[in-house]
Amino acid sequence: MGLFHRRNTGDDQTRAPFSVKLPRQPSSLAPEDVYTNADLDPTVDPAQRTWGYGTWFSFWIAASLDPAFWSTGASLIPLGLTVSNAIGIVVLGNVVISIPILLNAQPGANLRIPFPVAARASMGYYFSYFAIISRAFLSLIWFGVETYNGGLAMTQFLRAIWPSYADIPNRLAESAGITTRDMCSYFLFWLVQLPFFFLNPNQLRWAFLLKTVVVPATMLATMGALIHSAGGSGPLFSQPNTVHGKDFSLAWLTGFAALQGNWSTLSVNSSDFSRYSKSPRAVWSQGLAIPISALFVTICGILAASASIPVYGLAVEDAYWMPFDIMWQWNNRAAIAFAALAWMLAGIAANITANSISSANDFVSLAPRYINLTRGQLLTAVLGGWACAPWKILASSGTFLTFVSGYAIFLGPFAGILTADYFLVKRKAYHVPELYDPRGIYRYSGGCNWRAAVTLVLTVTPNLPGLIHAINPDIYIGNIQWWYAPGFITGYVPAVLVFWLLNVVFPHHATLLAEAVTAEDVDLSVPPALDDYGVKSEHDKDAYEMNSVSVHA
Repeated sequence: MGLFHRRNTGDDQTRAPFSVKLPRQPSSLAPEDVYTNADLDPTVDPAQRTWGYGTWFSFWIAASLDPAFWSTGASLIPLGLTVSNAIGIVVLGNVVISIPILLNAQPGANLRIPFPVAARASMGYYFSYFAIISRAFLSLIWFGVETYNGGLAMTQFLRAIWPSYADIPNRLAESAGITTRDMCSYFLFWLVQLPFFFLNPNQLRWAFLLKTVVVPATMLATMGALIHSAGGSGPLFSQPNTVHGKDFSLAWLTGFAALQGNWSTLSVNSSDFSRYSKSPRAVWSQGLAIPISALFVTICGILAASASIPVYGLAVEDAYWMPFDIMWQWNNRAAIAFAALAWMLAGIAANITANSISSANDFVSLAPRYINLTRGQLLTAVLGGWACAPWKILASSGTFLTFVSGYAIFLGPFAGILTADYFLVKRKAYHVPELYDPRGIYRYSGGCNWRAAVTLVLTVTPNLPGLIHAINPDIYIGNIQWWYAPGFITGYVPAVLVFWLLNVVFPHHATLLAEAVTAEDVDLSVPPALDDYGVKSEHDKDAYEMNSVSVHA
């Protein structure tokens, strides 16, 4: 496959010539007439499962330590909250969102399957595409936004080397939403990211480890220098609440929802990464890594912004919340260059962890004949980096970003359905080879599990008025905004309950197994037949299923 072939370390295979159509993988679990490729297959090879406790900590540090999280306080304190309230929201919000992340990582950790495959068990083979496309859409948007922030870091790096770079005249119209200088920086950073997309996910742990060392040191140095110059933490820490009563509650819930929204996508597709874990136990370390990494970067950002007020003679409302605003005040070219390199590394690692690999898995499942992980990441780079035009999004009034953030009303139910199905309905008993067969037991009715569809309707609908009001505050919706305000959890928790109850009352017997059947448990040389249920029969069961008994009557 030439340039688009992902090499496995230690695998001495001859590269095949490039072709648009990917070669059929002999290891596929899918039937002969169903096209798939190895990037969708379970990671049964122990050499592919290298993520231990340390990797998971560095993974979340790689995901969290970026400019967007550094400026978290800018979305909380201006709401009228104190620093202590902001920190409390950060801790609670990340602890709460870590629960579905950990729970939905279990199919990947135990069965070694990615999210697009795991979603078929609960939603149906074809209805799962709705969740897959929704998740991919958000990945593209956030990939572009993260790349834009990386471009700002590139501007700092280039002006440190060539000071005249900061004075490049703008030749673009104001309606473009970006200047000539920043467009050049954006393009260069976009190019710098590309080589990382050719790495195997197991090789990325070294990039995560490098970021774990470099970026925290840069954050501490930036924060420490400002606090030293200010002679203390600055005025934000002594600022009282400016909202009270109902307004205080609404501000608190708004911030709480925003913190959950940051990771709502990973709460759905965490199996994309947990499939590489050394053991199922290792993924539980995320329960500490998520809130700790988020708390660290948020405190650094708040302290730096607060100290910037007296250091640079700013009004409280003009505090520098973005690290690049602070760096514009520096004259030490070496410090600017090293800090900019650290922030570029932060942007690349965050884009890989939260966006490119996730959307690549989605694209692989949608077009396995033509797309593998590498091609999927490159497609993300093109669509997310250019088709989404993030500079236009960020230069707008924020309405579109409000909609994207509010899209958690869909992601919450998606995550809830996945959790309920794996733990409460199927009780961890998935038949992995059947997940790769569109005519298998997870076809349900025409490829759609109507229980999942009904759950989405019942749990998304109550949140739609709140989303409409968030986009256009002039539309009055009454007290129902209190249901929308907490964000993710008002979709997640009801979806868990509704989906479970629907399956209790209307069980789909064909998918209820006594225990899980993994890729290692099945002798694929025995072709199954179809029974009256339209699913694989019990004939030659001992040969076909090594470890499971279907309980449909």
